[in-house]
Amino acid sequence: MKQTNAYMERQIMNKRKRVFSVQEKKNPKAVFAKRYASQLVPALKKINMNKPSSQINSKSFEQTVKHEVDMALALSAQEFAWSRFLQHKLLSSPHEDPSYSSKILETSSCKQDGKEGSEIKKKLKELQKLVPGGEEMNMEEILSEVGSYIVCLELQMIVLKSLVQDNIS
Repeated sequence: MKQTNAYMERQIMNKRKRVFSVQEKKNPKAVFAKRYASQLVPALKKINMNKPSSQINSKSFEQTVKHEVDMALALSAQEFAWSRFLQHKLLSSPHEDPSYSSKILETSSCKQDGKEGSEIKKKLKELQKLVPGGEEMNMEEILSEVGSYIVCLELQMIVLKSLVQDNIS
């Protein structure tokens, strides 16, 4: 009974937090990109000012930058459950890599009918490992969160590429 109540409370909170701007001409992707850049750029400037040039190529510097890139992603998309899980993980272990599985699923070209159901279940379990907090979500929650997570990752790459290009030129 407690698990059911906790699940229902999580559902209600997720629905409440998924509110997008209804203002005209506000593109959610542009809003995300603006939020992301406004979180990331000051953090990177602060890192740059606090690090001696001899340590810029060190492993701890790379971990700090990765941490700030991930935190900016989490703070820019707080209306999604995966974002809150990622933020919690980053705050609880600030300089460790998030435990995403970078394993790429191999798909077999010829499946037998009896194995299709188990293949789908295996792939959904892998998907749970890829989405921050996915292991604590049920399949319905995962499927509703994965789309926003992928879009935010794509937008993150666009912003990061833009920052790198601006820095080079």
